[in-house]
This record gives sequence, structure tokens and C-alpha cells, in this order.
Amino acid sequence: MKPVQGGSRGRDALARFSPRPRAADPGWRAPEYRPRIVRRKRSQGFTLAAVIVILAVMAIGLTVAIQSVTFQKRRENEEELIFRGQQFVEAIRLFRARNGRFPLSLEELYKAKPRVIRKQWKDPFTGKSDWQPLFFGQDGQAVTPPGPDATRRPTPQPTPQATPGFGAPGQPQGGPIVGVTSRSCEESIRILDGRTRYCDWKFIFDPNKQAGPKPPVPSVVPTGKR
Repeated sequence: MKPVQGGSRGRDALARFSPRPRAADPGWRAPEYRPRIVRRKRSQGFTLAAVIVILAVMAIGLTVAIQSVTFQKRRENEEELIFRGQQFVEAIRLFRARNGRFPLSLEELYKAKPRVIRKQWKDPFTGKSDWQPLFFGQDGQAVTPPGPDATRRPTPQPTPQATPGFGAPGQPQGGPIVGVTSRSCEESIRILDGRTRYCDWKFIFDPNKQAGPKPPVPSVVPTGKR
């Protein structure tokens, strides 16, 4: 490389390639690009940590909300199960009062004329109208007709008919239907009559319990002769 010779142009070129003394140049400043990069990396780390904390809090809140909604839904289904079970009890009561006997099948209860049940209710836990009927005297439930002083007619005992799907194998059960129960055997939140499974919640029409207490006999107060 040839040295630059003479003139102001040569001095300018030489000053451009020669290092400038830092102390001698009052306008010179050290480059600040490195501290800026460090601060930017630190701020990005703090932002990422804050986002992770917010997402964790949101996930916990969402989990609690889902559990709360599921719990509330099950409580509502339990109340609906009790309501619909009582609808069957009332329908059996009306059927017996009009026909003098218990129904022999749920289909007979649905098709009774005049109607005794508003509609074919579905089990809120199975989503189907697959109620399990409870037969006369099943599971130790001794349902007896009311006494002679009751206003209802005594219940005749029809010949039991085989109903598939109930009872032990080879021993089908059947006969008058006195109630229903759910086919879902999930553990319940509410305890009904000491029972903690939905299939153990039995909705049974008992004429003795439905008859109610006897009215009191008015006392006759003797009056004196005028």
C-alpha cells in the first residue's frame, strides 16, 4: 500500500485510519449497545415469568370452577331424580284409585286412560326412560292394603307375570308394580333414607303411609234439659 502524500486530503485519510485518543476527544463516548442488550434480556425474562404465573393461576381457577359446576349439576340432578320418582309414586296412587289395583308394567302406567302421569319421564342420571320397577313385596317392602275403615278399595292380588331382566337367573320377578328406582348405581352426594347410591333410592307407593292419620272423633258434650 502506498503512503498517502501531501495536502489536506492526505491528512484526513490518515486521521481516518489512525486511532483517536479517548481522553483527548471530549465528544467521544463508549458504545452502549452491550448494556442495552443485557437490560432487554432481563425484561424478557421477567415478562415470561409473569406470564407463567398468570397462566398457572388461571388454570387453578378454571379447575375449581369446573369442579364447582359439576358438583352443582349433580345436586340438581339429585333433586330432579327425587321429583320424578315422586311423580311415579303419584301416578301409581292414581292408577290404583281408579282401577282398584296396581299396574303390572310401566307401559300400562304410561298408557292408562285417563292419564295418571304427565309424560314418560327420563332418569336424569342415565338420560333414558329406563326406570327399574319395584314389585309388590320386593326387597322386604311389605305393602299391604289399607284396613276396612279406609275409603280406598282393597287391592286384588293378580297372578304374577314373568318380567325379564329382574331377580336372580332362572327366577324372574313380576306382578304389581308399587314403585321405581334408578338404574344408576353411582355414589350420591345426598343421603336419602340412609342410602348413598341412586339405585338404592326407592320411590314406593305405600297405601298405609298415604292414608294419613285418622280424623279425631268429636266429643259430644251433654246438655241439660230446658
